[in-house]
Amino acid sequence: MLGQHYRPWSILSVADDTSPSAWMHSLINVFSWRQAGTRQSHEMDIIFCRLSAISRMLLHPYFVFDGPDCPQLKRGKDVVGSTFPHLLVQCFQELLMAFGFNWHMAPGEADAELANLQSYGLIEAVVTPYNDALLFGATCIIRSGTPYSTRYEDVLVYSSKDIENVVGLELGDLYLILLMSSVDAETGNRWCSVDVARWLAKYGFGRSLLRAAAALQFAEFMSFVSKWRDSVCEVLRTDPRQFLGRRHYELARIIVEEHIEFPDPAVLAMYLLPLTSWSDNGCPPITVVTSRQPDLTSLAEFCSQYLDWPPDVIQSRLADARAGAAVHALLQVSSAIINTSTPHHHPPYPAARQCRRRETAT
Repeated sequence: MLGQHYRPWSILSVADDTSPSAWMHSLINVFSWRQAGTRQSHEMDIIFCRLSAISRMLLHPYFVFDGPDCPQLKRGKDVVGSTFPHLLVQCFQELLMAFGFNWHMAPGEADAELANLQSYGLIEAVVTPYNDALLFGATCIIRSGTPYSTRYEDVLVYSSKDIENVVGLELGDLYLILLMSSVDAETGNRWCSVDVARWLAKYGFGRSLLRAAAALQFAEFMSFVSKWRDSVCEVLRTDPRQFLGRRHYELARIIVEEHIEFPDPAVLAMYLLPLTSWSDNGCPPITVVTSRQPDLTSLAEFCSQYLDWPPDVIQSRLADARAGAAVHALLQVSSAIINTSTPHHHPPYPAARQCRRRETAT
């Protein structure tokens, strides 16, 4: 798998916080909280197998963990963030280093960090079982299979350009769909189906909301939102262009009578101005994404100490890691021969800044 100019792809594999968080969250649900991070850990066994498979691929993987200020509530649902057993997290990070893979912990949500890494040109794609990174401005997402599987066939690739060109949805449309189809935190019910939200987006409400969020000061934006909300409710009641297929009086009533603060500015700010390493003029966590050959000695010691494997099993299970060492040796030789200059760094663009850039171009 080679990127442009025959340069190995630099792919960040995370989980809703992609890999680390999603892998651990799925695995501890499949197996047992009590055994997580122990010598009987099924979780670490599967994580070891997945990392072994990744080590044989022609790419530079990079991992990001959710940080201490990751939101605990998204779309009305609780987010499992820092609740993983400490030993499981520590072992995961130790295993990454033994495989020669780099990682860091984001200050907030990993998906937001990934979007910024991609806008800096440090990675070509984000590998995740979720699509939230698109809402933070990521332009290419590879959806992995089941997080506890060791197979990588049948992955799906989502491109923001394809979503816009083929499906006809821009970033603002995606925000409207998110806002309209989210789960209400108080009732636990969805406001409306994704299909209704998508057809409502054809009226341009998401795009106008994003433009206003990017261009207006807070007081001006709240004044705009008041009129915008009235327009949304009027369209729900009348469906003047018949995009919705029928009128939605009850949904309009709920917005007017029960959710007068719709859309929630806090939800918009979470996506438009997320907390990342670049916030408040912070320094980027890395300047280039690369990886090293697996340290076979460290891997053998890890398998003996944390997985309690006998020597013959260790020798057998390290076969993929040995192949990975050869692959990464070739990558190092390739990097020395081919002129692989550091990707051009341009300022990361949160979703609102991306919208503003598009307006300037037109």
